[in-house]
Amino acid sequence: MRRKIKSVLFILSIAIIIIAVSIVVLLHKMRSTFNDQNVIDELLAQNVTAKTEFVNFGNYTIHTKYVGNLSLPKVLFIHGSPGYWFDFKKVFADQELSKKFCLISFDRPGYGKTTVPTMESLSNQARVVAKVLEHYSHHNEKSIVLGHSFGGAVLEQLLIDFPDKIKHAIYVAPCLSPKYQEAKWYNVLAAGGIPQRIIPHELKSSNLEMMALSGCLVKNEAFISKIDIPTTYKVKKMF
Repeated sequence: MRRKIKSVLFILSIAIIIIAVSIVVLLHKMRSTFNDQNVIDELLAQNVTAKTEFVNFGNYTIHTKYVGNLSLPKVLFIHGSPGYWFDFKKVFADQELSKKFCLISFDRPGYGKTTVPTMESLSNQARVVAKVLEHYSHHNEKSIVLGHSFGGAVLEQLLIDFPDKIKHAIYVAPCLSPKYQEAKWYNVLAAGGIPQRIIPHELKSSNLEMMALSGCLVKNEAFISKIDIPTTYKVKKMF
């Protein structure tokens, strides 16, 4: 019996290592193909200049990009988990859209060039977004905010904690149900042991967020009915 258990554990360990190595290779390939400078060059080839600003957040900085005139109405994009500011590069490349709006994106805590450490709490994530909105807004200006996937959960928290900063909320395939956002077996597995030592930083950040997500959403349930900001939902991914 013990031999069988040891054999199963050995096979399971090998499988975990293979999966983890595959993820590392895949992420490395993604980084080399879709890194920050490649996206900037890609946009420049389409006559689109994404300008950079770093927003102070305590002892850290938030890496932001924007396209369009800062005097125009603002649209802020919140990426998923894992993700980067350039997840919205197709929107940034829409020159007709940038004639009407100033399009802003940023690397959330734990990702890209933002130095703010990974944040498990949605409330802390919302504070970071509020800081970006504050940086770009003028005279108590309200902005349109779009949240995709995990970014949708951050947007929900923003609507609860900082409703005065938002003119219109847009959810795209958001992670909002506590029931369906409970940590999966692979999240628990990746939280410790060998996987934690070898998985890339972005996946560690993502795993920390996902482990805490359901609990944060449960806490928000009592406040959702009080949200009265105009809201649009899009179930399917659009980027």
